[in-house]
Amino acid sequence: MIFEQIAVGKMSNFSYLFADEISREGFLVDPAFDHEKLLEVIKKHSVNLTRIVLTHHHFDHVNAAGQVKARTGAEIVCHKETARLLQGETSEDRLIDEGDHFKIGAAEISILHVPGHAPGSICLIVDDKWLVTGDTLFIGDCGRSDLPGGNIETLYESLQKIKKLPDHLIVCSGHDYGPARSRTLGEEKRLNPVLLADSLKSFYKL
Repeated sequence: MIFEQIAVGKMSNFSYLFADEISREGFLVDPAFDHEKLLEVIKKHSVNLTRIVLTHHHFDHVNAAGQVKARTGAEIVCHKETARLLQGETSEDRLIDEGDHFKIGAAEISILHVPGHAPGSICLIVDDKWLVTGDTLFIGDCGRSDLPGGNIETLYESLQKIKKLPDHLIVCSGHDYGPARSRTLGEEKRLNPVLLADSLKSFYKL
């Protein structure tokens, strides 16, 4: 499968491109800031972009979605809570929720609803290899819960859900905030303080 982690903007954001190597069908996660750069990557791989998936509604993850859609015809896909909070020129074409799946070639993509940073936050498990976490889980940390719609208790529960996933998944977070651009979930379970927190009380202290 084609995979590319794309650094965009001045807030250390990552967008992600996934595509089937044979059919070239693909999807883009969290397009922001530099639509021309994103379109160049799509063109480089000769990808037929069919979906733009938003992990949550914050502007630094969605502000190039409309421009990429206009140039590719891809549909914008997100959780209903993200759709409710989207502003400006970006609007959804299709809703997804916990337990939903879609396929790109032979690869299956599964959706987890992980609120706490934002009400509509989702994670994507791609081809049983990559775990796209948006701003829910960073390398070595997690997203903040003090923005509108955030909730620290809900974020803790979402992190517990992520901890139950297989160790081999490669964590692909929404920002380059940690000591590495990516690590396995097993490494995060061993090294990330927010995943080592064994109770809500200890998570609060962090």
